[in-house]
Order: sequence, then C-alpha cells, then structure tokens
Amino acid sequence: MEAHLGKMEFFCKLGYGKQDICKVLETLGQEALEDDVLKELLRVGSRPAVQEKQAQPPPPKLVPRGSCSTLAAPKWPGEEAGDSSSHLRPIVIDGSNVAMSHGNKEVFSCRGIQLAVDWFKERGHKDIKVFVPLWRKEPP
Repeated sequence: MEAHLGKMEFFCKLGYGKQDICKVLETLGQEALEDDVLKELLRVGSRPAVQEKQAQPPPPKLVPRGSCSTLAAPKWPGEEAGDSSSHLRPIVIDGSNVAMSHGNKEVFSCRGIQLAVDWFKERGHKDIKVFVPLWRKEPP
C-alpha cells in the first residue's frame, strides 16, 4: 500500500491527475516500475496538468538596456546634440581576442582588428576603442 501511495504522490508531483495514475496502475499492476508507469501515462495521452495562468503573475517585460526611456539620455564625451550618430553607443573591442580569432587561434592578426573597426565605422559609430595588452604589442 505504501508503494502505491508513494507512486501516486510521485506522479501527482509531476502534474498527472489521480484518475489517470490509478488507471495506469490498475493496468500495469502495483509493482510496475516508475519508468513503465510514466511510459504508459505518455502512451495513453495523459499530460501533466497545466497550472492556471491566472494564479501566476505575468512574466516581467524585458526591455533592452538603454532604450524606452522617457528621460533624456546622458551624452557621451565628445557627442554633439545634432550628431546623427547620437543614438549609437561607444564601441569597445577586445583586440586580443578579435585578433587571435581572426588568426585561427594560431596567429595574432592585426587585420582582424582592422576589419572589426571598419565594420563599426561603416554603421556610423565614431567612438571606437580597441584594447590590446602590452605583452601583445611587443615583438615575439
């Protein structure tokens, strides 16, 4: 009897209805393995009960950082009021990773950094910074 109650409790926690569990246990027998009971519940088409959506608060609305603000956006250094790129953020590039990725992790490729900078310039960005560690700047 304890095994029956344990299985009932287990499958109820998974969200299955007691009637469906009882039917499957009657079909398979009380000694059926949990995997077999679950397989039969799935075969029969029983699905875990969906929790009522009204009981749960709606999920929070995700808003991209820096957008949908009614306040005036802070100006970045060197940015004029009439600048057409005023809506663009400053760009910071990890030069070491970009160069090594462009060089297939074997060669430090300055060309890779140049391609990244050019890509952002083509899209109107003006404030672009590339950081490269000092040890990368020294000749091998």
